[in-house]
Parts: sequence; C-alpha cells; structure tokens
Amino acid sequence: MVTIAPFKGYRYNKEIITDFENVVSPPYDVIKGELVDLFHNRSPYNISHIIKGDKKETDGFSVNVYTRARDFLEEWVGKGVLKQESKEALYVYAQEFDIHGQHHIRWGFVGLIELEEFGSPDAEDDADFAGVLQHEETLPKDIEDRLNLLRNTKANFGQIFVIYPDSEGKVDSILERWMSDSPVMDIDDGVGVVHKLWVIDDADDIRSIADHMKSRYVIIADGHHRYKTALAYMKENPDMHSARYRMLTFVNMSNPGLVVLPTHRQVQNIEGFDIDELIKNLESDFEIRRYGKGGDAKKRMFQDMDADFNKSEHSFGIYSYDGNFYGMTLNDIAVMDTIPEERSKEWKQLDVTILHSLILDRYLGIDKEKMAQGTIEGGSYVEFIKGIGDAVDQSIKQVDRGSQAVFFMNPTRIEEVGDVAGNYETMPQKSTFFYPKVYTGLTINKLE
Repeated sequence: MVTIAPFKGYRYNKEIITDFENVVSPPYDVIKGELVDLFHNRSPYNISHIIKGDKKETDGFSVNVYTRARDFLEEWVGKGVLKQESKEALYVYAQEFDIHGQHHIRWGFVGLIELEEFGSPDAEDDADFAGVLQHEETLPKDIEDRLNLLRNTKANFGQIFVIYPDSEGKVDSILERWMSDSPVMDIDDGVGVVHKLWVIDDADDIRSIADHMKSRYVIIADGHHRYKTALAYMKENPDMHSARYRMLTFVNMSNPGLVVLPTHRQVQNIEGFDIDELIKNLESDFEIRRYGKGGDAKKRMFQDMDADFNKSEHSFGIYSYDGNFYGMTLNDIAVMDTIPEERSKEWKQLDVTILHSLILDRYLGIDKEKMAQGTIEGGSYVEFIKGIGDAVDQSIKQVDRGSQAVFFMNPTRIEEVGDVAGNYETMPQKSTFFYPKVYTGLTINKLE
C-alpha cells in the first residue's frame, strides 16, 4: 500500500526573503564546481549552504560540514527565515519549460510517503502491487554523505521524484483546481524553468489524494540513493515515528508535461580501440550508415535516429575519433536472446540494454565492473552525457580532444520505464533523464 501523509512544511518567509530565486537551488548532486560558489554567493540563506556546504581543513568529529548544516537550519528557523505551516498540508509543484521548441507544464504534488522496502517478486502478494519500485541500477556509491546530513539536521531538504499510474487523472484534477489560484512561490531559475508552488491545506482534498494513492504503485524516477538513505535512517531509529516518512514529489505517468530526454555515452580509456574494427563487428547485427564529417552529417544522423524512434526501431549514432558520424539500426531484436542474462522481453528491448549488452560489453569489453569504476589512471571508461543544451556539441569536442567516441541514443519511453519496473527489474544506470530536475528549498520537512 502507498501511504501518503501531509506535513507542516517549513518554507522561506516572504516577509524576510523577497527574492525566492536567491535561496533555492538544484539538487545537491547537480551543484558542482563553479556552481557551488554561484549558489553560495546568492544569499547567506541559500539552501545550498546546507545541502552542499564547504568542507574545511579543520573539520573534525565535533565541527564539520554536517554540524554547520544543522546550525544553519537552527539559525534560519530561529530568525524566522524559515517559517512552518500552521496546518498540515500537501503541495502542488509545477514546472514550466520549453524543450525542442515546445512549451511544457509538468505538475504533481509534494507529500510524505511511509517508507517501505522496494518491491520484489518474492514479496508480491497479488497481481495488484501497490508500493515502491526502483527502475534503474545505481552505481555503487557511498550514501554516508547524505546519511550524515540527515543524522545531524533531522530534516528532508531535497526531493525524491517518483511517478505513478493514474490514466484517469483523478489526482491531477484535484491539483489543477488549486493551480487556478496564485502560487505561494513563483521562481524563474534563470536556466529556462519556472517553478511554482501551491499549498493544499483542505482536509477533504488531502484525504482524497491519499485515498487515490493507496492502490497505486510509485516508481522512483530520480533519487534512488536518497530513498536508500531514508531507509537506512529509519532502521537506525526504529522508535522514531517521523523517520518512517520521507518527502517526495509525485507526478502522474500520464501527465502531459512528463518529459524524458536521452543520456548519451562517451567512451574513453579503452585499450586498442579501433573504430573500423568496431564498425565491422557491428555489421553482423546492425544496418550501418556512414554519414561522413561535419555539421550536415551530424544533422542527418539525428534525423535518421528520430525517424527510427518514431517507427519503434532500435537506432544509435556514433561520433568517433576519426571525425566521422555513423548510424546503426538493429536488424533483429532476437539477437538479444543470445546475451547470458535471464531477463524479461521488455528489458531486452530497451535501447540502453542493447547498447550496453551488444556494443559496450560484447565488442568493447566494458562490463558492469568497468561501468562502475575507472581503472586506468583513475579515469572512467564511460561518461554520461545528458541530452540537453550544448551537451552533444561538447561531447563531440571531447572526442576531438582525445576521448575515443560518443554513442548517441534516443530517449527511453515512459511506458518502458513502467513495464520494466513492473517486472521488478532495473534498467542500466543513467537510462533515463527526467527533465527538468525538481528543485530544492521550496519546502522542507523536519523530522522532529
């Protein structure tokens, strides 16, 4: 059962904070390099000071980045910078953005979920599963960082983004009514996305949303590690009632603004990599197209990939160190039955599975172990390139500067995510890029 609960969230106090744009931020794992200083410098109350604080050489057990995060939170609440809701509430969260020349609005609700272990075939009681599913493998990663932040602050700052099935739009219809009023937060993040928040404090509407969700399942779209962190903290604190809940953003899988973009793969550090030998090997399973060099070749490659995507063909592009663009379309999906893993038909028909199994592993020797860690002078074998902005052109430049090739992909379909997760399987890591990211700092859930 999916159990949803409202909470008395903490939000930035508009009587003290006049520009909300200066205090919210992307998720902690997006804030890297120059972005750390950028968000820190926007305001002494920017949420990034808590979720991505500065580490100091003098840090030790009693004073460190996590204790400073705790002190920031206590200070901001004490000063009234963060103010708690007077009533328990859910929140409507909408994001407006343009992608590929089209305007989109994606909306959902923010609320608490009662934590439970991920669903598995062994735990299934009946065909109508209702619970939490993961859709993507996660690279071995230390969750100790997020766990230490949670231990010290006892609060949820960032969102976990989940999707759920509701083709009739029963929950969305409630959310849309609230969206007809003025939002309590309206933020332009400066990179093409407008974030809006509404407070749902009507007990009947909250009850209706919770009732609708009981029979659903949710799939984690973004935030697997954060969910695992919450589970770990709950197990550390079995007598702490509030530790059994975690703040999430829930979006209907049928929401018209739900967009998935591709994540391309750039390869490097492969000993003896030879593009001619690779293309020759691929010809046994793929129809190969050679486009040549330059911008027109790139354009034709992506046009053919898009046409294949619309025909439900399995198509990929390559840009290699030789300066040439290539395209390839799988001849027969039956070749996926030759891979050693016992998997479902839905899993075998994923583009990302085909790329990893037939190309990266079989012909380039990049198996799961090499995907998880770099072994050549600390460098990785695969870099993941999100298909947004100028990332494609930047990856091409990286190949020109010395990496070996970049494999271009079409996006994973929402229904494919649902089918694979529904089989209690996980896709290879970075199979989906749900755009845009949900922001941090719009609302905070304190556990005590």
